[in-house]
Amino acid sequence: MSERNCFIAITQSLECQQWLTQSLKDEGEVIPADAPTVDHVVQLSDAIGTSAIFIQLNPSDYRQEALLIEGVIAAKPFLPVIVVADAFDQNLLLTVIRLGVRDFIKIGTRSSEVVAEVRRLIPRDAAHQAAQPDRRGKITAVISARPGSDSPMLALHLALAFQEQEPTLLLDLGVPHGDAMSYLGLTSSYSFIDAIRSLRRIDSTLIQTGFGKHKSGLTVLSMPEDPWVGAQFTAADISVLLRSLRRHFPRIVVNLGGMVGSDFLLLLLGNVDQMVLLVEQSVPSCRQNMQLIKHLREEKVLLSSAGVVVDRYLSKMPPDAESIAQSFGLALLATLPPSGMARLATMNSGESMFELSPHDPYSLSVRKLAEKLLDTSPSYTSKKSGLLYWLTTLMTANRGKA
Repeated sequence: MSERNCFIAITQSLECQQWLTQSLKDEGEVIPADAPTVDHVVQLSDAIGTSAIFIQLNPSDYRQEALLIEGVIAAKPFLPVIVVADAFDQNLLLTVIRLGVRDFIKIGTRSSEVVAEVRRLIPRDAAHQAAQPDRRGKITAVISARPGSDSPMLALHLALAFQEQEPTLLLDLGVPHGDAMSYLGLTSSYSFIDAIRSLRRIDSTLIQTGFGKHKSGLTVLSMPEDPWVGAQFTAADISVLLRSLRRHFPRIVVNLGGMVGSDFLLLLLGNVDQMVLLVEQSVPSCRQNMQLIKHLREEKVLLSSAGVVVDRYLSKMPPDAESIAQSFGLALLATLPPSGMARLATMNSGESMFELSPHDPYSLSVRKLAEKLLDTSPSYTSKKSGLLYWLTTLMTANRGKA
């Protein structure tokens, strides 16, 4: 298959989920169905353009799963349903065949055999159709271990620069909540949490009437001030929402600054195309962001699409930007000047820096970064790390002065 697919996995076993994800990693994305009811599975399938559904059976008691299989096949007769189990006996095989299951695979089967069966079952054009939403929109995430004004400042100006080229959505999800929208002088009663709650109604009309809109044409969707009160959503909900938004926006910028160590962060980063790590020259900033990158690597988050931006950069002060990027094992994308007065004016006026100070070095640097992100391939060339060396050197020098 030349195009990537999307698969639904219905299983209560983490081992089974991991086996499917690993086996099909080169074929597409495996999304767990957190609420395995017929209606939910059918809605999820419609929303993400599913190519196949995997359902795990317990050989000793599979009555509920059998009803689920029967209902899904009745609603989606042309969608391949594949049963997986630790073992198959004659009665189980006859049951699933009578239900209309396309195939059955033993859990733990080699990846090559799983892929071969999936390719046999899925028509060549199904993968192409399933991949259409993903090809529309590209998602760029701004991440940083430290909460504050720098991440929303960069995210909103990147989004404004993208908007000049093609329709763009800014998802302001970082900490503190709602800063980017405030900097642009926008208010909206409709939030990211509201969008999750109305997944099945995300269309052009809702986007035009509910989402925030800047005079430049940029669309903005923000976290509410207290996002977790009464918020209940699943991994599948986030994946479905982002896929829906990709259909409507060629470019999406996500501010994730200040989010550290949360499953929500990992879930979002698993759905992005580019990552921008925002870090300052200071030892505390580098140390905290190094912990963030270490955590992402331990959680198997792909960082081939990540690059470093050094903020508030002073070229005459050590360490230099290239050394910082090398320390993270990532490519250097850009440096941004302090521009303290210009930033403060933007935060307090409701006007972007592009309007207030279009020739400020910060404005020019962000525009140059936006051009690079628009033109570059998803992967950047990374380099070996040397953070511990210059951190140790700098702290030793400071102790010597003391």
